[in-house]
Amino acid sequence: MSVPAAAAIALTYPAGGVLVAGCGNIGGAVARRFALAGVPVVVTYRDNAERAEGLARELGARGAAIHAQRLDFDDAAAVKDVVAASAERLGRLHTVVYCSGPAIPFLRVREMAPEILAQHLQSDTLGCFRLFHHAIPALTACGGGALIACVTIANHRTLETDGLSAIPKAAVESLMRQVAAEEAGNGIRANAVAIGWVGGFAESFAQAREYTAAMTGPEGPATRALMERLMSFIRMGRPGSGAEAANIVAFLASQQASYVTGCVVPADGGAIL
Repeated sequence: MSVPAAAAIALTYPAGGVLVAGCGNIGGAVARRFALAGVPVVVTYRDNAERAEGLARELGARGAAIHAQRLDFDDAAAVKDVVAASAERLGRLHTVVYCSGPAIPFLRVREMAPEILAQHLQSDTLGCFRLFHHAIPALTACGGGALIACVTIANHRTLETDGLSAIPKAAVESLMRQVAAEEAGNGIRANAVAIGWVGGFAESFAQAREYTAAMTGPEGPATRALMERLMSFIRMGRPGSGAEAANIVAFLASQQASYVTGCVVPADGGAIL
């Protein structure tokens, strides 16, 4: 049964704005979702200045308040400075969203050099920790708020060769539960969104098969096998979109989710069922 548009409940947010860490497929969609809802946004990027600044120009031309800011999570001092500068720019931070992480090569554990795993733990797990470590006092000073991390369904349904995604994000999930338990009394809610196949190189299974069939390098067979296994999991029979994941983040940040904390919400089309 559909709900008439007039009966829909609009999401509402406290005064202030949102820091979105990451401007890729998910981060860009999250920044767009908040900005077009009238929420001021700072969106960060590391290397892709063109994408982040293009997003800011596009949305700014539509009347949104959005600022693109470079941030390298390997630079501990920069993370602290960006959180403080974002709070000052926005007047108040009420939400901080982590949508970042390095590109993931598909490797079995036996194929991973320890240095590769260390690099991903440094960039992803420690990067997220640094962000929220500095965000917690900023939110506390303003009466609380929401921390949201984008993680992965690979922590709930194992995909061979996807360990470099799952292992660092498992620690991020634990971080969110820890923060949720420790900071509830300070008005801070901490939740995660487990991202499945959302956006990217194909909008349908047919497009994905066509794309991977054209791979001629050594990664081709492994990628095709992984994609077939993933497609067999997804009950809804299609990839999701960045906007669909962003809608979940927007809800978790809203005052309508005021009693939700310590949760991992899947955005995966039923893949973990």
